[in-house]
Amino acid sequence: ERRKQLMILHLFKMIMNRKKANFFLLLQLFVTFTALFLCLGLNLKKLGNYFRPLGYQYEDSWLVVLDFQHLPEEKKLEFSRLIQQKLQAVKEIELVSATQVIPFQQLCNEEKITYNKQTSKALGFEVDENYSTVLGIKLVEGRWFTAKDYVLNAIPVVLTEDLAERDFKQGSPIGKTILIGDRPALIVGVSEAVRENTGADLNPGFFIPLKTAATSYLLKSKNTDNFQLLEDQIRKTINSVGISEILIRQNISLTLVKKYAQKTDYIQLSITLLVFAFLLINVFLGISGVFSYNLSKRKAEVGLRVTMGASPADILQQFLLESIVLTTLGILPGLLIAIQMLIMQYLDAYYGTLSILGAALFLYLLMLSCAFYPSLKAARLNPSDALHEE
Repeated sequence: ERRKQLMILHLFKMIMNRKKANFFLLLQLFVTFTALFLCLGLNLKKLGNYFRPLGYQYEDSWLVVLDFQHLPEEKKLEFSRLIQQKLQAVKEIELVSATQVIPFQQLCNEEKITYNKQTSKALGFEVDENYSTVLGIKLVEGRWFTAKDYVLNAIPVVLTEDLAERDFKQGSPIGKTILIGDRPALIVGVSEAVRENTGADLNPGFFIPLKTAATSYLLKSKNTDNFQLLEDQIRKTINSVGISEILIRQNISLTLVKKYAQKTDYIQLSITLLVFAFLLINVFLGISGVFSYNLSKRKAEVGLRVTMGASPADILQQFLLESIVLTTLGILPGLLIAIQMLIMQYLDAYYGTLSILGAALFLYLLMLSCAFYPSLKAARLNPSDALHEE
């Protein structure tokens, strides 16, 4: 054990004495570690989110998005309500919810909330009283707001469970008043935590009634798999209003909306994998070339060690240990940058730590694989030939 420690210390000294010869290799290791850490850090969390519950059901839901174009605001509100009533009358549709929040499309606003003079930020979801039923959002406590609550002096609000835990650590938030911006809001319920998208973070939020005319509707129906039937019925119903300014932008099931949203993530992941593969090939070739070149310049050293009694296994061990020491020196500056990013909370601590470990482990394995063949070749070198060549 003591002998190994002395050997590693000796290797550190040797490498430091060859700073110029190893500079390019160390620079490659530093850049690769930093790039790999960022690649893993930005994608691991997103990948992990795919396996977490959304907090709602989308399988029996349908999305309709309208464009009222140049209609005045009062006309928009009038036709928005009329269209909702007409859609509700369609026999294939069980329930209609007017909303500004569309799952998998991240249409929400960040709002400032204040409680007991403590101010924080959360996502504000503007929906109507039917939203929780259409998407099957479960309540942890309290109730969902109803149309009767709209006449209250304070805005009725339903907090998500993670927001309630964050801002109301002691006791139930039901019945308490908060400020949303500068408007008083009465907490009437707490729902399970929800996510806007399959790859999005689980951000604290709250549901409040719509303030403006709805341009989006979520419909609950058992016929979402019969695309032609439901799409045709909805289009006929909206066209029956008789206003040419009202255009249908989207008329599709939420299942398909989810698939389209995931395509973007798949494209991003594919591009990341291609860049990663290109980086891997270049780094492998670069490190192998540099390591082979450096070892070719040390034939006399190898021949001298073998002459003094070193076995091929000792030579192989030395060069492999040297590759590990080089990798350690190369990733140290990148490690400092990575830790600084975690401290500044640019990346999630858990996934950031996994990214550091993954990037470091990958580079150690890559360096050993690059160094093994040149080291094995050097270990099998005939000492007399090496010394004669020198």
